Amino acid sequence: MFRVTNTAKTELQSRLNSSDKNSLIRLQMRKSCFMKVKLTLEDSIQPNDTEVILDGMHFIIDQGECHYFNHKTLDFLPDTTGFNQFELLN
Repeated sequence: MFRVTNTAKTELQSRLNSSDKNSLIRLQMRKSCFMKVKLTLEDSIQPNDTEVILDGMHFIIDQGECHYFNHKTLDFLPDTTGFNQFELLN
């Protein structure tokens, strides 16, 4: 479905390690910024979610947004302007 860069994997693992109970990574498209991804950690899957397991990490995506992630690469841009962000690359 999609790939994850090493930079994104490192950031995701850091966030998972700092969370006591949430082990699912929810990916959502930011409505205001094309190809920017909102990421939250959650503890349960909703009925309309699709689960994708990559490199031992469990991602959940609303079924209506799965097409945004097809054949893309999830990357993490380190903080340079006061805002950390994940984005999808072609």
